Amino acid sequence: MKINIGTYSFGGIASYLGLGPSLREKFRTIRSLGFDGVELLPPDLEENSAEDIRSWAQESGLEIVSVHAMPTEETVKKLAAVGGKAVIWAMTAFNCREEAIEVARELDAMAEMAAPYGIKVGYHNHSQEFFVDQGKTLLEHVIENSSKCYFQLDCGWAQNGGCYPPTFIREHLGRFVAIHVKENSKVQGPGPRPASRRDRPAGNPLGDVKRMSLEERQKLLEGFTARQNTPEEKARFAVQCKMGAPESNMNWQEIKNALDEQDFEAFWVIEREGFYDEHDKCIAEDAAYIHNFVK
Repeated sequence: MKINIGTYSFGGIASYLGLGPSLREKFRTIRSLGFDGVELLPPDLEENSAEDIRSWAQESGLEIVSVHAMPTEETVKKLAAVGGKAVIWAMTAFNCREEAIEVARELDAMAEMAAPYGIKVGYHNHSQEFFVDQGKTLLEHVIENSSKCYFQLDCGWAQNGGCYPPTFIREHLGRFVAIHVKENSKVQGPGPRPASRRDRPAGNPLGDVKRMSLEERQKLLEGFTARQNTPEEKARFAVQCKMGAPESNMNWQEIKNALDEQDFEAFWVIEREGFYDEHDKCIAEDAAYIHNFVK
């Protein structure tokens, strides 16, 4: 089984803003830490040529599997040009069954657009999509009202939101193009009713990053960092722990067993927002754990 990692794990929001190490530097580090492939972010595609991305991936021995971005045709075409497989919509606002159905229809339309390029379209959850409306979670409403798109189940956030990933996967076999691997130690629930899509536009919540100066990006990063350092945000991310830790409530082998019941292989992407040790050591241990203990 191949293990991939998102470039988000190398800087978090800074990576979304195109700050920090270059993509080529990230590729070299990712390979040295034991990974087989990589999930990109919008700046990775927007600020580098397809030729360079392919060349850097080849020299590093990495496979490009996906990008976390809104599935526009421009993004789909660029991902296809670098040999990727899926464009994953990282999050959009919706807070009830009716809005979930709207999202489902948008995802199916995006999937139809992407299909001629050989690219799948997926949606990535956090905990809020497990808020229950009219007897089902918001994510279930999206899945059950779409047929052409796929999903990337973030297993750590799903479990944190009150979902048991192996059961959820089996209930919707054939719909998961990928999973995010994130160790979790506590169920906090989905939280209050999420924001409505009527109040939040569907685009990048950071704005049009590619048009921002470095100074504007740095100022935006400082604002996000300040919010992440609030007690509420710290508590939300404190549930993430070391892979295989005694306090973990994840069953990665059973998650793989469930995914193996699909007709195609879902790719695994490790993502870290918080680190229990030095950054590179933590990430390398994540990869080693999956390779050694999930068969």
